[in-house]
Amino acid sequence: MSPSHSQKRTYKVNILGAGVSGLSTALALLEKKNYSVKIFATHLPSEFSIDYTSPWAGAHWRSYADIADLAQQELDTATFNRFAHLADTDPEAGVMYLTGHDFWDVKPKNFEDPWFKRIVKNYRYLSQEELPPGVEFGIAYTTVSVHAPKYLKYLQEQILARGGTIDRLTVPSLKSLAQIPHSSSSASGKPDIIVNCSGLGSRNLPGVHDHQMFPTRGQIVIVKVPESLWPKAKQFTMERYAEGSAMGTGTITYIIPRDNGEIVLGGTMQHWNYQEEASEETTKEILKRAVATKPDLFSNATVLRSCVGLRPNRRGGVRVSAAVEQVDWNEGWGDSKVVVVAHNYGHAGFGYQASVGCADKVVEQIEGCLKELDSVRAASRTMAKL
Repeated sequence: MSPSHSQKRTYKVNILGAGVSGLSTALALLEKKNYSVKIFATHLPSEFSIDYTSPWAGAHWRSYADIADLAQQELDTATFNRFAHLADTDPEAGVMYLTGHDFWDVKPKNFEDPWFKRIVKNYRYLSQEELPPGVEFGIAYTTVSVHAPKYLKYLQEQILARGGTIDRLTVPSLKSLAQIPHSSSSASGKPDIIVNCSGLGSRNLPGVHDHQMFPTRGQIVIVKVPESLWPKAKQFTMERYAEGSAMGTGTITYIIPRDNGEIVLGGTMQHWNYQEEASEETTKEILKRAVATKPDLFSNATVLRSCVGLRPNRRGGVRVSAAVEQVDWNEGWGDSKVVVVAHNYGHAGFGYQASVGCADKVVEQIEGCLKELDSVRAASRTMAKL
């Protein structure tokens, strides 16, 4: 598709979901300047719900892409580069530099340096003196952390400043998303493109019903440390892995500071667990693991709150796709029934890590569908006249 084709008109887009994926996708479209974008969501930035995962994230950048997974590396790299730019230029985004630490209680056999060694600065192995008690091996590097609620509001403001809108609406189906008008006019006001960024909601959303989706409950504890320790604490983020693989089930230990003085301690990885209330026992265990890893920082931490969210896990990984589709064959032919249907969901615990890259990827796929959309719509108008 040539740039001149996309400049012929403004395409109307309805997006379902206002988490980090939906907001990032909206902003990526608006930055192209030939899309009119509306977001519809049950939960909006600044709100908290177990079903609205994005605000609960600790959100530091650490890629888990396999060394051979070039596609995922590309998504994660694009996101890291954007976050680094924001850390350099815009304090309102809630992104800051700090030193990342990966600790292994048992050193992995045949350890290979992670692929992201080539894009981060100051990558090195930690000396034995720098390792916490009970840890055999570790690495350090410069990375970024994201204050998740602040960043969501930042994305919201960027979208509104570019003419996008964000409305509270529980959309019952993919078909319904395609029927929400952009203006008071009838067919001409219907969207040209719909984007599903509903996360875990994609499991039961009519028109999607992706049963590869499943919830993974995460509980975190948000704390503050004494003011005298904050300069040191704000420079330290880490994940600690017990023997075996990272990011499995049960527990995962991490420490992620935010730019407002809060520190996120985690956490849990509990598949198919919908328990909304935070467990007091789990809170104690999370604090115990944090203190064991960094007693100099967390022995006197003050607990602000414990929080629970459901990560949108997906067997087979993230779904990022776009195609021209007839949204309802039962209604007959008509150009407003033919739309680009795009998806960007299923990020599990890595929504922030790949958010910019996934948004750019789905926009690229959408743009690749525009010529076909116009052609199929022209054909459908012809068919409707027969």
